[in-house]
Amino acid sequence: MARALETVRVALFHKGDSMYYEIVHDRPGRIRFRCGKWLFTENEANGVVAQLKAVEGVFEVRYREANGGFLVLFEGNVRNQVIAAMDALDVLHLPTAAPDPATSAEALDNRFQLQIAKLFIRRTARRFLLPAPVRAVLCVLRALRFGKEGLRALAHGRLSVEVLDMTAIWMSVFQRDFNTAGLVMFLLKVSDVLTDYTRARSNLALRQNLAICAETVWVESADGIEVEVPVEEVAVGDHVRVRAGSLVPFDGTVMQGEGEVNEASMTGESALVHKDEGSTVFAGTAMDEGSLLIRVDAQVGDSRLDGIVELVENSSDRKALVQSRAERLADGVVPISLGLFLAKWALTRNLASAMSVLMVDYSCAIKLSTPVAVMSAMREATKREVVVKGGKYLEALAQADTIVFDKTGTLTNACPEVVDVIGFNGWEEDEILRTAACLEEHFPHSMARAIVRCAEERGLLHSEENHAEVEYIVAHGIVTSIDGKKACVGSAHFVFEDEGVPCPEGLFERINREAPTASTVFLAVDGELCGAMCISDPLRPEAKEVVAALRARGFDHVVMLTGDSENCARTIGHKLGLDEWHSQVLPEDKAAYVEDLKRRGHTVLMVGDGINDSPALAAADVSIALSDASDIARNVADISVLTSSLTALLTMRDIAVQLMKRVNNSYGFIVSFNTALIILGFIGILPANLGAILHNGSTAAIVAHNMRPLLPEASA
Repeated sequence: MARALETVRVALFHKGDSMYYEIVHDRPGRIRFRCGKWLFTENEANGVVAQLKAVEGVFEVRYREANGGFLVLFEGNVRNQVIAAMDALDVLHLPTAAPDPATSAEALDNRFQLQIAKLFIRRTARRFLLPAPVRAVLCVLRALRFGKEGLRALAHGRLSVEVLDMTAIWMSVFQRDFNTAGLVMFLLKVSDVLTDYTRARSNLALRQNLAICAETVWVESADGIEVEVPVEEVAVGDHVRVRAGSLVPFDGTVMQGEGEVNEASMTGESALVHKDEGSTVFAGTAMDEGSLLIRVDAQVGDSRLDGIVELVENSSDRKALVQSRAERLADGVVPISLGLFLAKWALTRNLASAMSVLMVDYSCAIKLSTPVAVMSAMREATKREVVVKGGKYLEALAQADTIVFDKTGTLTNACPEVVDVIGFNGWEEDEILRTAACLEEHFPHSMARAIVRCAEERGLLHSEENHAEVEYIVAHGIVTSIDGKKACVGSAHFVFEDEGVPCPEGLFERINREAPTASTVFLAVDGELCGAMCISDPLRPEAKEVVAALRARGFDHVVMLTGDSENCARTIGHKLGLDEWHSQVLPEDKAAYVEDLKRRGHTVLMVGDGINDSPALAAADVSIALSDASDIARNVADISVLTSSLTALLTMRDIAVQLMKRVNNSYGFIVSFNTALIILGFIGILPANLGAILHNGSTAAIVAHNMRPLLPEASA
């Protein structure tokens, strides 16, 4: 049978050795091919899309499952090349490809439209084309599924929504009121399709945006030389070096080194896990401390993507509290509805009259509308280039009254620049930069990137490294040895206090005079100060406006925590009009400050981007990492912003606040509207079939309403 179907399939769209198609739209820059309905598997459609996109000048290809159509958008005079690419397709050996994000989203949209259309067409066809006895049989068969779900709930001791649906449908069937039973099942199915579609789009957005974003990794060769190579060139068996502050890009086995790994993305547990030789590490987990040499056991994305999406989908801890309460309430009111039905039946001895109460309940609408609203808000956030890892973080964001900012890369420009290099003890500027860049290039911090970039711009090559293994001390600096001499790069506290390097007289006065708002990184070798690199860290142009707008949106307390000097922190604090600022703050101090705010009754939003921010991000009620954040900060943060502007904070606050308003308004409408229906049914004014139409129709309408954008498109 399968072989016969394949023969028919090939005959339908095979012309010689090439694809059979019809050109149904042909204009400059646009051409649409139609091959026939449902002739491609999803991977085959993706393969054809990829092959058409490979034509130079083609910038977009859209596939429509319903008619097997491909719309190709292109620039220039490449129409003939596009047609040639279609002609080159062999239907016996169609190319295949995994879904690309845009294609997957469009496929979901197409499937949703088809499902809704099919539901309405089938219902219309049954009502007008089938005789009444056949409709009755089909109604009973469809009712069996609802009966099975209701009985399963009862078997587990639950009086849930499924029990109420089963009772309403089968009571109608027993009364031979097949129209009412069919209507109830139809409206429930529409609501299910709406819910499934919204959930699928939300999960797709998470899959797109929570993927590992590293483009290159450090691969260690057999002779111990580290080479930076693209991720896609790494093969199973290669040895990859992963240092503090980076995401683990592959599933693998530790061959050398020790470290502390945050596996929250895989397990949901925030406690650090110690890893040493022989330990297994997973793609997408974050190196908090240490350095590991990992043997690659699986290609990037093989397990991490599915794991993190499953965590986000299934973890009840990540649901909004209002969503969890709504689901509990939805099941909690089912006994009330059943009780009213039995009371009305006992009083009137009229099953048809009692059915008017049974057809209306609160639970269906409450249980559907709230999660749909939350998922729609998460989907809207992804459209605005923000990833939210769970509904509860939107609720916390709406309630937050205090916002705590990191400075570097958050309030200040994410791309700082070296503005001055001061040499000591005979060291020249170029040698200071070359040495510092050689050490800093391994670490994903904005200050480190500034030093490396400055060295590259000056043409200072350091490919032949002469230092030993680098040890990174979070929020302090780097320690290694160069030609047998101890070298360190880092903050003043680290170099002069922790490492005991003598501080030249008048050093800080000179730095404050020449670069009062600059951050300074110091280099010392063999116990002597070699140089000071002053790094300009200018405020983001929108920072002051955003801080003022956040106050207008209900944040009563705006704070900045930074590891920089008091002079630098005070200057920025005054410019932005902050309530508080704290300088020379260590990572554990940031987390302790956030915990103290929470103990005082505040709901805290933490915004950061660095490795040293990760403890505070984890401690806050809700946390946000910006686009240039370190891998570990993005991993720990509850919300990740994929754009470089602080205005995304305003957008997310607006989405969160509007979501809570929508949920509360929906709840108020559901309770008042359905209470009115129940009262009308109980006193005998509202017949059962009309009650079913009004109740289920209002449920579908409010679910559809909760799928609408919370903010106008213009504000995106």
